[in-house]
Amino acid sequence: MTPRDQELLEKQLHGIDDRPPEGVFVLAFATVFFAGMALAGFLFAYTDQPPFRMAVNDVAAQTSQPVLPTTR
Repeated sequence: MTPRDQELLEKQLHGIDDRPPEGVFVLAFATVFFAGMALAGFLFAYTDQPPFRMAVNDVAAQTSQPVLPTTR
């Protein structure tokens, strides 16, 4: 390859970007993220532990006296 051919090749390859488009990385990241979330959901959904119960703020259940509504 002559120096002239080398220069022409460098001019032709100067505008070529060898990186893949950024959209591909975003799509791959989102795919792996959501697949991991789904897999974790399936793995932890079927365990032998009872479901976690949240506390309920039920005022009537905590007092023995009936609570009358107040109007102002």
